[in-house]
Amino acid sequence: MTTTLHPLALLPVPPYNTLTEHQVRGLDCVWESEYLTTTTPIDLGERTIRRIDTRTSWYPRACRRCVEREALKAVVEHGETCEQCVDDHAQCPTGLNLVRAVRAARR
Repeated sequence: MTTTLHPLALLPVPPYNTLTEHQVRGLDCVWESEYLTTTTPIDLGERTIRRIDTRTSWYPRACRRCVEREALKAVVEHGETCEQCVDDHAQCPTGLNLVRAVRAARR
């Protein structure tokens, strides 16, 4: 069984236990604590918090500016360590999805 992640779900987010209540609830940007209006947030996909005996899902959101910045950073960091991306990022599922995440932030 193959699971396809939404490209934005590949972006690393700050650790759950370092976030404010508003960031956890998706009211503020997960990176900059900027208030998100109903038209500005970008959903970063489902994340799982693992605790000793349980798993909990949460859905971080962010502003467009931060998503673009973090996606570009992730493309560069991944590309530096992925031999396949050096040749052609379109042949690497992770590299391709990170480029898609940049494009999604720019829409």
